[in-house]
Amino acid sequence: MVEKEHQTYSESKYRDVLWFADAPPGDVVYFEKSIGEYAMEGRILYNQAHEEPWVLSIHGARADFTKSDAVTFGLQRRGYSLLGMNLSGHSRAGVLKPEQTTLGNNVREVEAFYQLLDGNRKKVVVAYSLGGTPALKLLENHSDNIAKLILFYPGIYTRDAYDKHFGEEFRTSITKPFSYRNTDTIDLLRRFRGDLLLIKGQYDGLDPKEYGKPEGGAVGEVEIGGNKYYSPIPKDVIDMVYEEVPDSQFQLIEIPKCGHSVVLWMRDHPAEAELLLDKIEDFLDT
Repeated sequence: MVEKEHQTYSESKYRDVLWFADAPPGDVVYFEKSIGEYAMEGRILYNQAHEEPWVLSIHGARADFTKSDAVTFGLQRRGYSLLGMNLSGHSRAGVLKPEQTTLGNNVREVEAFYQLLDGNRKKVVVAYSLGGTPALKLLENHSDNIAKLILFYPGIYTRDAYDKHFGEEFRTSITKPFSYRNTDTIDLLRRFRGDLLLIKGQYDGLDPKEYGKPEGGAVGEVEIGGNKYYSPIPKDVIDMVYEEVPDSQFQLIEIPKCGHSVVLWMRDHPAEAELLLDKIEDFLDT
């Protein structure tokens, strides 16, 4: 479908500025998708049968579609075709500078790429950190067609932040105490009838009271056992996700001695990463 509608090419136009330059384990094509007055690059990782993608991968802040290669490459090896895209404002591959774009634009970008997935099968959506909000917003119009949702340490924000330009304006909006309670995504998750897998590091989503930080926010950087960890997701956000999904639809995987970025931990722990990918595959196959 994508190859018929968009000109494809074999190397990313942004390969010199991407997080990682590892070669995918299978066939790959790149293409550009117009989003109004600008275009964003997408990447398809095909399985051996060269099936159209039905898995959508959504990166987080300060990232591009290669940052989660530890997951996407692993799923490609396991027989999945995946579509990823660069989101505006988060890297040089994201075309627009942070001050030129918003989380609301990211939501629209993800929606545009979602439309390119195989229309004849149920979808899987995998999202990381800030990408959790565009992923959950897909449930507004596509809940019945999304069978599985995998959220790595999801970012859930106040609806007031959607139109704030990235940088200080956005940061001020989302760091107000308990601002995330003004979200419009948890209601969408509450009505979701598919299955959710939540993956987080042991030292993300920490309780701020236990670390001398104000309630209603995240702990940030913290030293535990002589090691520094980054915990930008408020504990309340993780609890909100726990509370809104029935046990029959919900699975949790917590990575020991890991902070926020599980995908970078996976690169440093390849054997453990394969075990995690096995668990993800089990979730997708049930």
